[in-house]
Amino acid sequence: MIDNWRKATRSADNSSCVETGWADDTVGYRDTKQAALPTTERPTLLFGKDAAGALLSMIKSTTH
Repeated sequence: MIDNWRKATRSADNSSCVETGWADDTVGYRDTKQAALPTTERPTLLFGKDAAGALLSMIKSTTH
């Protein structure tokens, strides 16, 4: 179970952010707009650490 969720410090009080958390070999992502839901009911994307690293690399390499 992931219990160390973090939001980017640059997001300040903005509720339109993604939180990330990790436990063992799992990395999770979830939407801060759903903070009113109980943690067990919030939709969460879970990845292995290698897949999460590949996702971040792909996002960083994409031109905006």
